[in-house]
Amino acid sequence: MSGRAEALHRIDDALSELGAIEASLAAARRGDRPGLDRGDLARRFQAIAHAGAGHHALAPVQELAALAEQVTHGPDRNILHTADGLEVVQHAADVLSLLLRDTGFQLLGRRGADVTPAAIALRQRLEHELLGARR
Repeated sequence: MSGRAEALHRIDDALSELGAIEASLAAARRGDRPGLDRGDLARRFQAIAHAGAGHHALAPVQELAALAEQVTHGPDRNILHTADGLEVVQHAADVLSLLLRDTGFQLLGRRGADVTPAAIALRQRLEHELLGARR
């Protein structure tokens, strides 16, 4: 498999994980679940980070997914059930999806978008969440 084909396969895998995160968010918003399972979210963000490993074009995805994993991973796997918590997870899912799709377009020879501002905003938000959790 070529490097480009492997990267596209990794992008597809990561987008599948994001689809599962989106489904969890939708269920929590509908009230089907009392919140989000931190352990499940952390595992999915870890899988997305792993999908980004080893390919330079996916380095921002790897970094941001690893930060999102740290934010969502509770030591006792509590349920994430606040509106702010849902919003942070949604923000991470949206930006990671944008980055993955944009990278895929670029690998296919299409013109990419300027996704840097979205990535920077997410990084700042996740780092802020991590700093707040440490206090």
